[in-house]
Amino acid sequence: MLMKKQKIKGSEGTVCRWRWYYYRNAVTIVLTMAVAIDLLNNCVLSFQLHSTPRILKYSFMKCSNSDDGRPEPTKFHRKNKASDKIRIELERQFNRLREITLEEDQINEHGSLLDELQLLNIESNMYNVIWSSRSVAEVQSLLLRFIEVYETVANEVLGSPEVLTGSQGQNNEFQIIGPNIAAAALMRITDLRFKFHRLEWFEREIDLARAMTPSLLQVVGEGIVQSRRRENKSQHERLTQDMRTVSDANKCTQILTKSSVSFFNSGMTDVSYANVLYSLARIQMLRKASDKFSDDTKLKHLVQKICTNIYKLDGDELECSFPAKVNPVLLTKTLCSLATFHMKDEVELLGLIGDRLIHGDAIGKLNGRFLSLTIWAYASLERPHFGVLKSFSRRLRKSSVRVDMSIVDITRAIWAVGQSVRQIDLLVQNEVHFNSFPFQHEDIAEMREDAVIMLYTLAGELLKPKNLEYPQVKKLHGLKTSQVIDLLSSLVIFEFEPTHPFVVELTNHVKDNLLQRDDFTATHIAKILWSLQRLRCPIDDEFVQSMVDKFVNILLSEDAHACSPSTLNQMLRSITLFLPDHGRSFPQLYRAAASLLNNRSYLENCNEFECSNFLWCYAMAKYYDKAVILALSERMRNDDIVSSLTPSSVSRYLWSLTSLVESNDEDVEIQETLFEMFETLGGILLSTQLKPVDSAMAMWAMAKSSYALNMGIFDHLAEVLSVDFMLERTSVQQITQALWACGKMISWEDPLREKLEFGKVSIPPYVRCAEKFASYLVPLQDRMSAKDVSQIIWSLGRLKIIKPSIVYPIAKKATQMAQEERFNSQELANIVSGLSKLEFNAPLAISNFTDQLRKPSIVNFTTPQEASNVLYALAKMGIRDEDTFNAMNQVLMRQPENATTQTIANALWAHETVGLLPPKQLFNSWAREKLNIVGLYMEDRQIEIIEQSSGEK
Repeated sequence: MLMKKQKIKGSEGTVCRWRWYYYRNAVTIVLTMAVAIDLLNNCVLSFQLHSTPRILKYSFMKCSNSDDGRPEPTKFHRKNKASDKIRIELERQFNRLREITLEEDQINEHGSLLDELQLLNIESNMYNVIWSSRSVAEVQSLLLRFIEVYETVANEVLGSPEVLTGSQGQNNEFQIIGPNIAAAALMRITDLRFKFHRLEWFEREIDLARAMTPSLLQVVGEGIVQSRRRENKSQHERLTQDMRTVSDANKCTQILTKSSVSFFNSGMTDVSYANVLYSLARIQMLRKASDKFSDDTKLKHLVQKICTNIYKLDGDELECSFPAKVNPVLLTKTLCSLATFHMKDEVELLGLIGDRLIHGDAIGKLNGRFLSLTIWAYASLERPHFGVLKSFSRRLRKSSVRVDMSIVDITRAIWAVGQSVRQIDLLVQNEVHFNSFPFQHEDIAEMREDAVIMLYTLAGELLKPKNLEYPQVKKLHGLKTSQVIDLLSSLVIFEFEPTHPFVVELTNHVKDNLLQRDDFTATHIAKILWSLQRLRCPIDDEFVQSMVDKFVNILLSEDAHACSPSTLNQMLRSITLFLPDHGRSFPQLYRAAASLLNNRSYLENCNEFECSNFLWCYAMAKYYDKAVILALSERMRNDDIVSSLTPSSVSRYLWSLTSLVESNDEDVEIQETLFEMFETLGGILLSTQLKPVDSAMAMWAMAKSSYALNMGIFDHLAEVLSVDFMLERTSVQQITQALWACGKMISWEDPLREKLEFGKVSIPPYVRCAEKFASYLVPLQDRMSAKDVSQIIWSLGRLKIIKPSIVYPIAKKATQMAQEERFNSQELANIVSGLSKLEFNAPLAISNFTDQLRKPSIVNFTTPQEASNVLYALAKMGIRDEDTFNAMNQVLMRQPENATTQTIANALWAHETVGLLPPKQLFNSWAREKLNIVGLYMEDRQIEIIEQSSGEK
C-alpha cells in the first residue's frame, strides 16, 4: 500500500485526509514514524482502501465547474467503503438543517446561517449517496428524507408550507429536489438489473421504479424545457444573494416559491443531460422488454431538446462544451442512448464526442466493454467515425484490454467494426466525406488493415479455452445464435478465410449445439446459410441437410407464418447459390415453400424483390410448379407491385419465367402468362437505371421466348449494354448471352417486307451493338468457357459479322479447345454451323471439330437436329467428309422418330450437294413424313427398268 496526503476543503474548513492506494502486488504495509506522528496531529483521519489505484471522489470535494459557475455532480464509486461515512455525514447535515430556527431579530443575519447550511455540500453528498445506493428503495428513502427535512425548514423557519408545490400549484413532491438531483435519481432507478435468485425483490423494485419515474421525468422535463445557459452566476448563487439582502421572512418565501424554484439549482448541467439521456434510453429498452413503464411521455422529444440545449450561444456562434465536461464512460453511455433513439441526424454532436474519445486521456479510461459499445453506437447510427474506428481497433488488440472482455463484448466489437467498415466503403464508393474528414485511399486502407488485424486477434481470443482444465471447451461455445450471426456477417464483410479454424469452430458450434435448440428459428437458419454461402465455405452435406430439414419442419408446422417473406427469400437464395446443383437435391424445400406462396394472404406481404427472387430460385433449381408460377405472376401484376417495380426485378422475373416455360413448353396456359407478363412489365425496361446483368438477362428472355412484338425494348437494352463503362462492369458470360440474343432475334427481321414498305433495308440497331459486343470479347478469350466460344461463333454466323479481326481469333480459340476435347455435341454443331455462314474456308481447321464429332463419347449423345446442322454446314462449305457424313447418318437413322421433316430434308440436300448417296432409310423416312408414301427410294437400276417399261408401252 502507498499513502498520499491531500488537502480537501469542506464544511469544517481545510482538513487533511489520507488517501490510501491499494495495489494488488503489495504484501506489506510500511508505516514510518513520521507518518505515525503526522496521523496523530490531524484533526480528522479517514482511511479509504481501494481495489484499484484510482483517485476516489470525496464527500466535500468539488468537481470541475460548469459553464454556469456551479460544480458538476460527482459520481461516487459503489465499491468504496466510505459510502457509509458519507451517509452519516449527510444525515448529520439534515439534522443540523432541521435544528435551525430563524427569529425575527436574526433575519438580517440569516445570510451567515445559509452559509452554514452548506447547500453545495449537501447536494454533493446527495449525489454520492444516490450513486452508492444499491436499490430503488434506498433512492426513494433518501429523496423522501430530504423532502421531509425541507418541509420542516419551510414550516418552522420560513412559515410557508406552500414552497413544496411552487407558485403554479404543481403537485409533485419531487419538484423541490431540482432537475439535477432528479436526473441522478432517475438514472439510478432505471438502471435495473434482473436477479433470478431475488425475483420477488426485483418485482417490488420495478414496481417502485415505475411509480417514481413519471414524477422524476416531470421534474427533469421541466428542467430541460426551461433550461437556459447562464453567462455569469448561477441561479442558486443569485437566489442566495437575494435572500441575504431581504429583511422579511415572507420575502424569503416569495423568492423560494417564485417560478417553481427548487431547493437546489434548477439549471441543468452537462452531466445531468448525460444522465437523463441514459435514463430515457433505459426506459425505452425496459418498455420494450417488460412493458412496465408507461409510454405516455414522448421520450424522443426530450432527447431532441437535450441535444439542442447542449449547445450554448457564444456571440453569434454555437459552442458545445459537453464532451469536455463529461467523463469518457458517460460519453460512451450517451452515444448508446443516442443510438437507442436513432438520433443519426445529430452529426455534429456525434463528431465532437468521437473527437474527444480518441484523445489519449479519454481512451485510456475505457475498458474493452466501453470501447466496443462506442464503436457499436456509431455503427448502429450508420455514422462511422474514422478516428474512433482506427484508434479503438488498435486499442482492442492489446492483451491488457481484451483479456477482460466477455464474449458479448468481443462479439459486439467484431460486429460493430464490420458494419463501420462497410459503411465507410459505401461512403468512399459514393465519394462522400464524413466527419469533416476528406478521405484518402491510403488512410482507408490503413484503417481497414487495423480492423482486419483486430478481427483476427479477437477471433483468436474466442478460440481460447474457457477453462484451462477443459481445453476442449472454448469461449465461442458460449455464443448465442444471434451472436454467431453477427460474427458471420462481419466475417463476410472482411472476406474472412473460409477454412480458418474460427469459421470451422463456429459451424461446428451451430451444428452440435444450436441447431437442436427449440429457439433456433427459420430466420437463424436463413442468415447462417447466407453468410456461409457468401464466405464460400466448403459444403458439408450433412450440415446443409440438417439445416434444410429443420427449416422445412418449421414451414410445415402450425407456426409456418413465423417465417417472413424476407426470411424465405434469403433461405431459397442461399441454397440456390450455395449448392452446385442450385438446390435440385432438396425438392422438399420448394414443396414446403409452395405451401406458403400459394397462400394469398402470405403473398400479399411479399414485395416485388421477393416475388422475383422466389421465381428465380425455382427456375435455377428447375422445379416446375404451375400453381406457384401463376400465383407469383398474378401478384406481380397487382398495382402496388407494378408501381414499385425496378428494372432489376423485371428482368430477373422475365428471365426466370422464360426458363421455366422452356423446361415445360407444352403448357399453353403458362406460355400465355409469359406473353402477358412481357406486355405488362416490358415497358419498365425502358429505363436508364439498368445494370449490366439486367440488360443481359432481359435480352436473353426476349430472345428465348421469341417475344418480338416490341423490338424497341430489345434495341434499348442492347444500346444500354454496349456503352463502354457498362461493358467494363459486365462478365464475359453476360456479354455472350446478349450477343446470342441478338443472333436469335435476327430471325424475326423481314428484309423483303421492309424493302416493299420502305424501299430500302436498314440494319437493326442491335446488330451494331452485337458487333461491339464481339469486338469487346476478342481480348477476353482466356475467360471464355467452351459454351461461350460456341455461342459467340454461332451468333456471328447468324448476324453475318465477318470481320477477320473478330472471326479468326475466336475460331483459333475454338480450335484449341477442340484439340483439348472441351466441347460437347451441341457446341460442336453450333461452331460448324456458325463458321459455315462466315465464309470460313479452312477445311483443316474444320476437321478439328468433325474429328471430335465422330468420337463415341460425342456421337452417342448427338441429336438428329445437331447431326442435320453439321451435314448442312459441311455441304455449304463444300467439304466432302465421308466419315463425318456416315457418322451423322447413323445418328439420324438411330432416332428416326425424333427427326423432323426439315431435319431430314437438310440432310438429303447436304448429300446431294457434296455428291454422296444418302442412306435408303433416311430417304424413306422423309418420304413417309413429308409425302405420306412408302418405298419411294429406288436404286438407279430400278429407275431404268421402270423407264424402259414405260417406253415400251
